[in-house]
Parts: sequence; structure tokens; C-alpha cells
Amino acid sequence: MTKALRRSGKAPSPADQPRAEEDVRVGSSAMTQAETARYVAEFSAELSYLARKANLDLLAYLLDMARLEAIRTVQADEAED
Repeated sequence: MTKALRRSGKAPSPADQPRAEEDVRVGSSAMTQAETARYVAEFSAELSYLARKANLDLLAYLLDMARLEAIRTVQADEAED
């Protein structure tokens, strides 16, 4: 049996992440808010599925809540158009 590898080091802080204003530029390849929300909805659904398979019910629930919030954001954006 092999040991699972663990990453050492600290998690990135919010200061390490680019600011939202920097990501949204006209003519840039940055994703829009709606595109980001769609991606989060899809990815969180996949992660929730994996969490449920591993009997991580609370984590699956939280991921489902993130998915629902992302979907709500997409729907609100579509209603504005």
C-alpha cells in the first residue's frame, strides 16, 4: 500500500490572488461574472458527487449550496439581459 502524498507549505492567501478588478478588462481573455458562475456551478457539481461517493456528506452539501448560488447568479445575469 502506498502513502498518500501531502503537499507542504501554506495555502495561498487572498493577497496572493489577483484582484477582481484586474480580471475584468474590456478586450481581455478574462471570464465574465456569468461565465465564472457557470464554471463554478459545473465544477462544484462534480466535486459534490465525489464528496458524496466518499461519504463526506457535509462537504457535499456545502458544494451543492455553492452550485445553487452560482446558478442563481447566472439566472440573475440572464434576467438583466
